[in-house]
Amino acid sequence: MSDLSKVKADIIPYSAEYSRDVRSWIDSAETYKAVCRGMEYPPPEDVVDGWQRKEVSSYLLFASGKPVAYAELWERKMDMAIEIAHLIVVPSKRSQGFGTKMVQLMYERGCQKKSIIKVLASLFGDSTDALGCFTKAGFEILGTANYTTGLKLAKMVDK
Repeated sequence: MSDLSKVKADIIPYSAEYSRDVRSWIDSAETYKAVCRGMEYPPPEDVVDGWQRKEVSSYLLFASGKPVAYAELWERKMDMAIEIAHLIVVPSKRSQGFGTKMVQLMYERGCQKKSIIKVLASLFGDSTDALGCFTKAGFEILGTANYTTGLKLAKMVDK
């Protein structure tokens, strides 16, 4: 689905009651590695709880009253940026525009901070689906990631 206006969904702040749901979306070793560089599949029961930190803002994308995607915003003060991290979509909803919608809404949320000039993302491995989510939402490839195999992407804030 390429027209984001047809994807009807909204983000809400994440709550721990959805931890098990989000973990269940990590349906393969490949997905685990792409989402968080996880190596030992299956992930631990508390993997999603471990992602929650004071400086991280986590969100769920809801469609038809159910969570369909998860992602986080990490502030990168030195770069005057926000980074989108841990993007994952429920397996039955992949390739339907929900990942791209989540990226778009996370970008909009990240742009609300006055000090932010760009929104970043790091992709681990070679997931063409993940790359498609970000490029369809207007992100451009900056180059390779400094600390792992993958790509660094960015979208400048239009203020």
